[in-house]
Amino acid sequence: METLESKVNAYLHANARNRKVNEPCGPFHIGFDAGNPNPFLNYAVPQSGAAIGAEDIAALVKAFEQRGRTPRLEFAPGGAPGVEEALLAAGFEVQQRLPFMIVTAAELSGPHPIDGVEVLVLDASATDEDLRGVAIAQWEAFGDPEEAHDDAAFDADVAGLRAAVESGKFAVLARGATDGTAAEGEAGVPMAGGTCGLGIDGTTEVGGIATRPAFRRRGIGAAVTAALTRHLLEVSGLDCVWLSPAGPDQERLYATVGYRSLGEMLFIWLPGAGAGEASE
Repeated sequence: METLESKVNAYLHANARNRKVNEPCGPFHIGFDAGNPNPFLNYAVPQSGAAIGAEDIAALVKAFEQRGRTPRLEFAPGGAPGVEEALLAAGFEVQQRLPFMIVTAAELSGPHPIDGVEVLVLDASATDEDLRGVAIAQWEAFGDPEEAHDDAAFDADVAGLRAAVESGKFAVLARGATDGTAAEGEAGVPMAGGTCGLGIDGTTEVGGIATRPAFRRRGIGAAVTAALTRHLLEVSGLDCVWLSPAGPDQERLYATVGYRSLGEMLFIWLPGAGAGEASE
């Protein structure tokens, strides 16, 4: 029987296959960025449950070297037993470990109503104004306050979100209620937002959950997380939804709507190998 960790790893593997530039390599699939050598944009994912031998790893390293990229992988070790050990034995080094949390429809709690706040799940019918609200929330939560972000930059953000929802993904927006119940000056004001990936093999990842600083500690982050997750589980019919909390505070927030810690995501690489010009 497929475990939830295997399902998460299968999602990552399918994502690599869906990259614009991708390459199968034995039990691995590699997603490349043709224009950017940044290791975080070029990585492989092992098939869930696949047996990995030294010859498979050697072929993987060669595939990265041929494109002038540093060999690197992202995967859920619990869904790909033995792969981490084989990579470490081949000289790879752990770059980072990130926890991930998962929830099913039976475990999900909320969203719970918040006075004066409305939460909208956005699809291809979303207005540019609502998508801009998501972009504003994510910029204020994650952007560099020292870096200017003008209307043109937000237009680009909206275009990216528009492309996402038109491809079948969803976004979520919390804003001041427009029914007269919002606090003074808050009606229609964007408060929080988030996004998700496409559903693949019964699951997807929720990410980019962002609450603007002025509206924190009101339960709005939990509300947008729960609303988007419920839509994915009940309307899209996915088996489970997962996410990676940025830290303990976020982990506690997601736990309030039913997410539970399940395992970890492993980033592992072979620094010094492959970087440079692609071979002919």
